[in-house]
Amino acid sequence: MASWFGQFDQISVATDDLDRTIGFWERQVGVGPWTVFRGLNLSMRYETRAITLPCNVAVAWHDGRLLELIQVGGDGPSPFHDALNRPIIGLQRLAFATDDIDRDARNAESRGMERFADGEVAGQRFVYFRSSEAPGVILELLERTPMFDRLVECLKARAQRFTPSLPTGSPATGETGGEMTVVELIGYGGPDQFRVATAPKAAPGSGELRIRVAGAAVNPVDLKARSGLLHDFVPLAFPAQLGGDVSGVVEAVGDNVAQFAIGDRVAGMINPFANGGYASHIIAPESAFAKVPDTIDLAAAAAAPTGVLTGTQLVEIGIRPRAGDRILVTGAGGSTGRAAVMAALDAGATVFAGVRPDSRAAIADLAVTATIDLADEAALASAGPFDAVADTVGGDIARRLFAHLKPDGILASIAVPPPEPPAHSTQRFCSFTVAFDRMRLEQFFREWAVGNRRIPIAHRLPLSKVADAHRLMECGGVGGKIVLIP
Repeated sequence: MASWFGQFDQISVATDDLDRTIGFWERQVGVGPWTVFRGLNLSMRYETRAITLPCNVAVAWHDGRLLELIQVGGDGPSPFHDALNRPIIGLQRLAFATDDIDRDARNAESRGMERFADGEVAGQRFVYFRSSEAPGVILELLERTPMFDRLVECLKARAQRFTPSLPTGSPATGETGGEMTVVELIGYGGPDQFRVATAPKAAPGSGELRIRVAGAAVNPVDLKARSGLLHDFVPLAFPAQLGGDVSGVVEAVGDNVAQFAIGDRVAGMINPFANGGYASHIIAPESAFAKVPDTIDLAAAAAAPTGVLTGTQLVEIGIRPRAGDRILVTGAGGSTGRAAVMAALDAGATVFAGVRPDSRAAIADLAVTATIDLADEAALASAGPFDAVADTVGGDIARRLFAHLKPDGILASIAVPPPEPPAHSTQRFCSFTVAFDRMRLEQFFREWAVGNRRIPIAHRLPLSKVADAHRLMECGGVGGKIVLIP
């Protein structure tokens, strides 16, 4: 092996749905035809453990190399699962075929590569390598066998005759026609800038769902967008339709929808600044939704997506706490702060809830060590110094909290605009933006369904009362989520 960076013989992509991914590569990229192996068992030594994982594999020849799609089952830890034992999706490995896997494995190790997994599937040996200098990159040695060589030659011959079929743009299925109710923001300003209107119901496009809305949550970002506070970051095109959190029932599906069917109960996190959830029906990508168990109040499920995922990721990704860490969560009485508290408790941290005096009741059911008024410097000094701060408030409050962090601590914030760390601060600062995570949200819904999670709902108002909902939130101290019901 002259170089790790010569000709890559195989590129491997991990997927959670083999058939859907094959369809993408055939229709959208023009790669095929595919040979599929189902029901394989991938036996390997991973670090110090012997593991066996069920898997389905598809391979095709394209542009001088093999493309492998692999769907792995089982639980982690494994090279196919992340630190939270969730399946890794996306580009997974770059492989080199070798006639002498033992020789080349020794050569790789002599160059400083870490051999962390090896095994075989269908009689073909493989070795995985990684390096601390390139986190997330897996390089593989793949043994060339007579069976492998025959497979490659067959795939090459088949690829020469493959003619990809382009997307057909099949029409959406489900209810058609009719009108929907929408709430439009006609300009920046106060709640009086909303108006209720009607519009034709459109058909969902490729990869899209049309949802009959059961509930649309009102979030703080909606108020900031309406007032013009976010104009420099996300200028609105008027009339604008706000609302990033929504729940409902799938009414129609577009072409290439793979995860959902008509009648499914769903909740999701959509663009809050355009074609948002303040409506009786919405169209949005299926990638923005998760399924909701039958035992959960569907309208209430709209209160979950943004707050739950933001607070959870703020802690699990932005801070990455260790058991015993002392963590302060600001704005703990809000939905995002509440989720951050729960994630920190799940990690074994000692949690202090930063809340206003009128919000203490909102977290009375959570096992925090203490509640602290963030304006009380003496209370903060007594409780600190903290290992980390999960900030959902921002501004001067967050900036002041650097003084109550350990010198090597971390402050992670979701605030927009983000707080500026003081010039003399030595702590790490992380400005965090949430990303939709279907599996994590569905995990939360499952925990909610069995009573291990709760989201307080303060008000359920008709969609037409959206202005009242915004006024209530502006007054503060709501004590839970506000959900609009079409």
